[in-house]
Amino acid sequence: MATPVPWKHYPYTPDWGDPRYFTFPDIDGHRPDLGMSTYFMDGFVRGTRTGRQYAFMTVFNVMAVFRRCLRVDFFSFALFDCDTRRYGTYTDYDFPRPPKLRRRYKVSNTPGHATLHYETPTGTVRWDNQQEGDGTLRPFAYTLDLRGTDQQGAAMGLTLDVDAHRPPAPLGGRELGGEMMFLGAERTYSYFQSGLAMRGEIVWGDVREEVEGAVGWIDRQWAVEDFTLHQDRHSSTYRNEWRVMQFANGWDLSCFHQYARRHGRTVVPWAGCSAQGPGPEFELKASHRVELEIPEFIRSPGVVRARMMLTEGPRWFPQRYRLRVPEWEMDVSSEPLVDAPAHAFPIEWWTGPVRIKGRLFGQEVSGLGFDERSCPFVRPFEVAQVLRLTVEHLEGIDDGSRRTLSYRAWEVEALALRGDPRAALVHCRQHIESGLPPQPASVRNVLEPIVADLRTVLEGRFKVR
Repeated sequence: MATPVPWKHYPYTPDWGDPRYFTFPDIDGHRPDLGMSTYFMDGFVRGTRTGRQYAFMTVFNVMAVFRRCLRVDFFSFALFDCDTRRYGTYTDYDFPRPPKLRRRYKVSNTPGHATLHYETPTGTVRWDNQQEGDGTLRPFAYTLDLRGTDQQGAAMGLTLDVDAHRPPAPLGGRELGGEMMFLGAERTYSYFQSGLAMRGEIVWGDVREEVEGAVGWIDRQWAVEDFTLHQDRHSSTYRNEWRVMQFANGWDLSCFHQYARRHGRTVVPWAGCSAQGPGPEFELKASHRVELEIPEFIRSPGVVRARMMLTEGPRWFPQRYRLRVPEWEMDVSSEPLVDAPAHAFPIEWWTGPVRIKGRLFGQEVSGLGFDERSCPFVRPFEVAQVLRLTVEHLEGIDDGSRRTLSYRAWEVEALALRGDPRAALVHCRQHIESGLPPQPASVRNVLEPIVADLRTVLEGRFKVR
């Protein structure tokens, strides 16, 4: 007889966090007391016939805004072909107007456990807690039935049976117990759950095959407050980046950065790494002492657009990252498997699969993850920062030019922060543009588009929020 797993039963209340908000399966069901609730899952699967590696992502979002007077719900689904570096994305919205006359919504859920359904034009999509034949819930086991039409018009579908082999883990470790600050709100609750065994079928255009995988991630976030209380109408006050890492040695990490954009892109809480170790102990760790380095950026092609853009001008996003947590002897770097994975969210929002390698606890590690970005570099000082960081890490440039150009870009950044775009523009023309012609073509090909965009934003050709 199999040994019972201590955590895999319902009801389950972990030994961390507030039981009112962390008792399962109740918290995954409909909670009318919440102002916002998000269900997120991503994962990597392989075709059983072709061996091709795919990744997927889905979000069900239920949110009451403007002092909870208006429901703003949406569903998003994406597929990624990690071998060909292409992706497909689909998002559908439910904007009831006026709210008091609306009696039916596209999204529904059952109190007590997840029976999450969303009616899209392509059919009803589902995230259901699995049940035995007698109606008993299977603890931490789910069925996904996702569908949509990608940005090229191809039909997408994914059906998966999902069984979690690791217990829920809190954001912020035991110290915070899954309770964090988010978008200026003092209390937001969040857990993650990895170790997902997945089996099902993928449909994408002319592709149809059975898939299976063991690298997946559930992430849940909810709050009682209205998330618009501390944002402006364009959601430009706070933005964030979120990076998921799942390593072959059994450690899984969630790294979060939040930025107060109106205060010079300052990093604010919660920002840090939350980790769960391998079984059977499933040790929990967390640290806010995180060093993030961006060695390369990528310009948004603007093909998939957000509903509320910070600007119609140039937008630059991190392409790769290097992440260090000194107290964990951690130093890892990412390699994107898909370029510029934008999704039609309310705000600029990119997420896509990455390969990760480096060191953790002093040992070499490798794994897979997802890289989420919603805080593009769009203002003059930010684009100057993109130039400075790119120069500092760019291959093929001599050390003297690297020092000079990165320092001059830093000066332009400082002038832009001073609120003097005219002086910054003059400085850019005199000290940066003049330094590009002697560089090799490989260097100029990288730097010239950034410099051109820097000149564009300094000249004020586009409104930037």
